[in-house]
Amino acid sequence: MASYEDLGFGKFKIYVELGYDERGKRKRRTKTITATSERDLNKKIRDFEITCFNEKDEPIDKITFSSFVKKWIKNHVDANLALTSKESYIYLLEDCGVLDHFGKMKLKDIKKYHIVEYLAEEQADNKPLIPNKYLLLKSIFARAHEWDVINQNPTSGIKEPKRERKKVDFYNEDELNHLFKVLDNCYPKHRIMIKLAAIGGLRRGEILGIREESIDYENNSIYIDKQLRYDKSKKQFYLAPVKNKKPRTVYFPEEFMEELNKYHIQFKARRMQMGNLWRGIYDENKKMINLFLVKEDGYPTHLNTMRNEWHKIKKRYGLKDITFHQLRHSCASLMVKKGINFKVIQERLGHANIGITLDLYSHLEEDQHKESVNVFDEIL
Repeated sequence: MASYEDLGFGKFKIYVELGYDERGKRKRRTKTITATSERDLNKKIRDFEITCFNEKDEPIDKITFSSFVKKWIKNHVDANLALTSKESYIYLLEDCGVLDHFGKMKLKDIKKYHIVEYLAEEQADNKPLIPNKYLLLKSIFARAHEWDVINQNPTSGIKEPKRERKKVDFYNEDELNHLFKVLDNCYPKHRIMIKLAAIGGLRRGEILGIREESIDYENNSIYIDKQLRYDKSKKQFYLAPVKNKKPRTVYFPEEFMEELNKYHIQFKARRMQMGNLWRGIYDENKKMINLFLVKEDGYPTHLNTMRNEWHKIKKRYGLKDITFHQLRHSCASLMVKKGINFKVIQERLGHANIGITLDLYSHLEEDQHKESVNVFDEIL
């Protein structure tokens, strides 16, 4: 049932009564609209009433997977997790078929067998991200059980699908030397971005999150505490904490820092020349964020732009085809070859724990293990 209140000047407040919830509390939705005539008003009242009844909460025992997911996102994901996590979950739900498979099923009717069967079908069809889909379902049903929407968690006791060990591809020392020679012919900003990955082991978002104040020329280091992200729903850039929320200081060769300083001087001159046309981004206090590796007009560089430029450079100079992220692996592999302590490599790359570093790069020590046998030649 709908009613309205005339607020004057062509504005009206619509009220739609939706009955009472389980606690006997009145449920009502409102919306303020502008109407140009009585006919227009009645149409907007009717449209809003239809919308309200279509979106009306289902009784807990009849709630579908799709309806619960909306509440899970609102009450758990939005309240507790980073925007990047939300984007990953929505990608799995909407683009990878999870909602298509479970969406119309009542939550209480989904049993352990349904989930086991779904994961098995995904594996049989060689679908991607199966372990991620398992973790998504585990989180959704854990919250449903915690909130007393279901009596039992159907994911309980289901083993996480095995993750395929990814091949870690990278440039060896000779290939890195060739890369650095090639970069002398490249646009300065692109050259610096690539070196920050190949020498510093930085991620794309970390490179683009560097601010002027992050750079310490006296100690040849850069403080990595933020990463640049893009909110697709709001269509805006923002700074987020680094991946494991542990800032780190990364040291660089003096020659690279001199190159960086030369670029910095040109950057400041360009910004001064642009004046009010400089399109920086601002923090919540309306203060400009001094991003360093930006477009010519000061607007942030998109992460995909960096990937695309790297692809062009590889193609132009016939370089071995590795991803931009694998430049980071190239940095790590060279340090392993040179005998750098794994704890130092972990801290440079910003891994959450040394286990991740060992799992990714310990196989690179195989030649060193073979060479270690030579130590015993003298005593045998």
